Amino acid sequence: YVSDSIQSLGHILGNEGYHNSFFHGAPNGSMGFLPFMKLMGVNNYYGKNEYGNNDDFDGFWGIWDEPFMQFFAKKLNELPQPFYSTFFSVSSHHPFNVPEQYQGWFKKGPLPLFECIGYTDRALQKFFDKASKSDWFKNTIFVISADHGAVRHHQEYQNFWGEIAIPILLYSPGDSALRGIDPGIIQQIDVMPTVLRYLNYNKPFLAFGEDVLNRKDGGFAFNYSGGYRWIEGDYMLFFDGEKITALYNYKKDRANVNNLLPEEKKVADRMERKLKAFIQQYTNRLIQNRLIAH
Repeated sequence: YVSDSIQSLGHILGNEGYHNSFFHGAPNGSMGFLPFMKLMGVNNYYGKNEYGNNDDFDGFWGIWDEPFMQFFAKKLNELPQPFYSTFFSVSSHHPFNVPEQYQGWFKKGPLPLFECIGYTDRALQKFFDKASKSDWFKNTIFVISADHGAVRHHQEYQNFWGEIAIPILLYSPGDSALRGIDPGIIQQIDVMPTVLRYLNYNKPFLAFGEDVLNRKDGGFAFNYSGGYRWIEGDYMLFFDGEKITALYNYKKDRANVNNLLPEEKKVADRMERKLKAFIQQYTNRLIQNRLIAH
């Protein structure tokens, strides 16, 4: 289905006159991002080649986050407005190194990841220090997210939920109303509908997620890892493709030891219908090449 037509933020915002770009400090084309960006409607790729200074190469993944984020901020100042741009960081990965000049700078913690996250966090802080001086800063919405879960230390993450739990932050420095923490569920596929509605985009588009800033309930999340998982409210449902295998209250039962399937059958049935509908919609649209709204 590689030839299916798809519609991303790159396509939609590009059609509205936005300049599109993608920044990734790894060697150009790493992880297949170069051709994938073209499929996503993003025509301007900035990688290790464009950065042009191998002295800042970490020897493993790509350019260290701090200098490449500074490069990112500098390039954004040169782009025509409005723009849509994505930055994919590299430093917060195994082997979890930090630059030589930062040895001993950050708290190490119980796992090597902790020190490395401290470095990437500082790199992000310095990016915002630079970006905040730009004329486009207060007219921009920033979305900060992980691409997947990482090694886990805290006990509350030592479970099926913790495998896929990631933070997603929405930051709009020019919008004083966008404040606080939403206790509901958010997932990566919510980003596109949330951003488009925030920008008052009113044309049809297809999304499997939802606008998390304007919803009536606490949201949902879909995941597949050796089987299907559906998270809604306080519950996580497990489905093997044919039948429900487990239902947990992941907020109260962090260790996932109490299978509530026998006693919460109505909750499980309701979640199963939604999960099956989600799978059916995606599968049929993939097979029939109907992944774009008409």
